Amino acid sequence: MTDHSHTPEPADAPQTGADPADSVGGSLHPEGKVPRPDEQSTPAMDTHPTDDAARIAGVVAQTRADVGDASLERIADVLRQRFSDVGLDLGDDRIRALAAEVAAG
Repeated sequence: MTDHSHTPEPADAPQTGADPADSVGGSLHPEGKVPRPDEQSTPAMDTHPTDDAARIAGVVAQTRADVGDASLERIADVLRQRFSDVGLDLGDDRIRALAAEVAAG
């Protein structure tokens, strides 16, 4: 008895959509692909510049949602890591002030 559930049989019907050879881990390789005029081919975030104030506000809001009920030191550690991740170097006094803001809710 042959189990065909894991190995698809080749079909004689014309294929539609992406060629399986163009796919790796569910993502299509861009080589040889021509985007349609109405197709978004770059991340939307790249088209909208964000200033430092907006990045700081976003990190603070996300940190509040994630660890807002933690200790001030834990909140400050998370803020330091996240600001480092987005390329912002804020001083320790600013980090502590933002941690207090996060803890206050």
